[in-house]
Amino acid sequence: MRVVALIGPGGNQVALLHKLRKEADLVGVVLSRNRPKAKPKRRLRLFVNRVEGRIVGYPFTRAWLEMLGRYEKQFGSLPDVPCVNVTNVNDPETTAFLTKLTPDLVVVSGTNLVGKKIIAWAKQRRGILNMHTGISPYVKGGPNCTNWCLATRQFHLIGSTTMWLDEGIDSGAIIATEQAPLTGCESLEEVHWKVMQHGHDMYVRTLRAIASGVEVHQIEQRCVVEGRTFYSAEWTARAMARAYANFRLHYRRSYFESAEFARATSSLKLFPLATTSHKTAVPTV
Repeated sequence: MRVVALIGPGGNQVALLHKLRKEADLVGVVLSRNRPKAKPKRRLRLFVNRVEGRIVGYPFTRAWLEMLGRYEKQFGSLPDVPCVNVTNVNDPETTAFLTKLTPDLVVVSGTNLVGKKIIAWAKQRRGILNMHTGISPYVKGGPNCTNWCLATRQFHLIGSTTMWLDEGIDSGAIIATEQAPLTGCESLEEVHWKVMQHGHDMYVRTLRAIASGVEVHQIEQRCVVEGRTFYSAEWTARAMARAYANFRLHYRRSYFESAEFARATSSLKLFPLATTSHKTAVPTV
C-alpha cells in the first residue's frame, strides 16, 4: 500500500513515520509548519497562552519537550523519502504533491486542521487515516487532550483514537479507541510518553490492519455520545493550574485500582480494533 504522510514538526511525528514505514510503502511526506490562519484576536489569545505555558504551564511544557527530545535522540531525521515543506498543510503544494504521487492512503498527524480540498482528493482513494491522543468522542480538540483529561479530572479518558479524517475536529468515523496503559505512578513526562507510545502503537496496528485487508470499523461519533471539544484558546493559565493541581493531588495508583475508576471505565463505549479479514472498508462519504 502506497502512503503519503501529512505531519507537523516535532520528534514524535518523525518517530511515527519510521514506525509506519514498516507497515506500508511510505512514498512521500508533507511537513507543515502549521502557521495558523487565525483572526488577530485569536492569534493574540494563543500568544498569551504560549507565554502562560512558559510560566504557569511550565511542568506541561517541560514534559512535552522532554518527550520530543527523547524521540529526536532515538529516531533522528525524517525517513529518506520525497518531502515537501509547507507553511500550512492546506497550501496548494500539498494537493499538487498528492496528485503527483497518487498514494492509496493518506495518513495525518500533528498538522493544523486539514481542509475540504485535501479531504475530497483523498476520498477518491481510500481516505485519510488519523490518530488522536484522546478517546473520541468523549474528549476532542487541543492543544493536548491528555492535559485536558487532567484538567477535568477524567483520568479514565486518557487514551487514543484512530479514525477516518473528516472536516471537523477529531470528529471522523471511529476505527478504534483504547485507554492508555497507565498505573497512576507515572511522572508527568512519563504520562505523555506512555500516551504517545500507545497512540503510535494504535496507529501502526490500524495501518497494518488496513494494509492487510481487514474490514476496520467506521463508527459515526454522533451515534456514541455527544462528548466535548476543547480548543487551544481555552488552555489558559487557569486551566493549566487546575490540570497540574489535579495531577499532583489526585493522580494516584489508588485511583486507578479503585471501584470509581472501574465504574468510569465501564461506562465508556470503547471500540477494539477489528480483526476480521475482509476487503478493507472505505470511509463513508
